[in-house]
Amino acid sequence: MRLSFLLLLALFLLPLNAHAQPSPEQLRDTIRDHISNQEKLQGAFAIVDERTGDVRRLELVRVHERVGKTGDYYYSCTDMRDVRTGGLLDLDFDIEDKDGELRVADIRFHKDDGIPRYTYGEHDQRVPLPVAELKPTVEGSPIAGKVSFMETDEGLKINAVVLNAPPGKHGFHIHEKGDCSDQGNAAGGHFNPDAVPHGDVEKHGFQKAHAGDLGNIEIGSDGKGTLEKVIPGLTLSGGKYGVVGRSVILHEKEDNFGQPTGNAGGRIACAVIPE
Repeated sequence: MRLSFLLLLALFLLPLNAHAQPSPEQLRDTIRDHISNQEKLQGAFAIVDERTGDVRRLELVRVHERVGKTGDYYYSCTDMRDVRTGGLLDLDFDIEDKDGELRVADIRFHKDDGIPRYTYGEHDQRVPLPVAELKPTVEGSPIAGKVSFMETDEGLKINAVVLNAPPGKHGFHIHEKGDCSDQGNAAGGHFNPDAVPHGDVEKHGFQKAHAGDLGNIEIGSDGKGTLEKVIPGLTLSGGKYGVVGRSVILHEKEDNFGQPTGNAGGRIACAVIPE
């Protein structure tokens, strides 16, 4: 009898507005419905890119399987394609649960062709990442790309995507100066604070390679190439291994690791690493 009374009391004390948490599929459907409604209203899903101020028209490729919750909001990510450029974007969607009614509360650009714009700090706050914009060193060249830098426990994580470049392997290095003028020559030599011979810093470390010796990026027949490396000891800023304010150079030829700088030829694209 006493047990039945306690159960009834517990039920009475439950909040009147208590409801079950949404399922992952309900959250994903909320995102799909939001995009579909925008397409019906505007003819396309359009969103302002906060980095450039441009309105970008996007089409949904897929909603990611993974969902989660940060603070008061659920979240999931989508792959979306830019209708004009064909570029692949990763957008983060925050979803609010208002008494069982789900709605999209915020949308953010997270990645451009796999290059992240930000990461998350220890308290789930967004931390912007420096992204260098790769541009051709000669007028009329279509080469473009982005390079992002993120400090991790293992070292500096470098992600790059290159577009519209000649197929094959190309030397890809951090150079000492943040200046892309004079067809990239103003960037100076490889970033080499220890004054050691040329090599592969990922494999051999600072004692047997320049700190900026990232090796090669391989470009496919479609003109696109990607690179991801983690270099222990490199930092964004501070100390002698900081890279902010320096440049990234895409070279004309493959780095064959010969001395003194890999025989990679001219400088066909350049990007200054921002703060």
